[in-house]
Amino acid sequence: MLVEIRAEGRVSERRIDLARGLTYEDLFDRLKINPETVVALFEGHPVPNDELVMPGGVEIVRIVSAG
Repeated sequence: MLVEIRAEGRVSERRIDLARGLTYEDLFDRLKINPETVVALFEGHPVPNDELVMPGGVEIVRIVSAG
């Protein structure tokens, strides 16, 4: 399965080939990203980390909080 990743709206994109049945948490692990610091968007909508990755474009957005 081919997944196209665009991180934080940057021009740099990355295409990776993933086995079917992986979750977004698995994707973050493969990309060495802490899942507590980002949210995945599929077709512009946030997806839970335990949901299966679907073929297509994924955007990864860093979560920023201020206290």
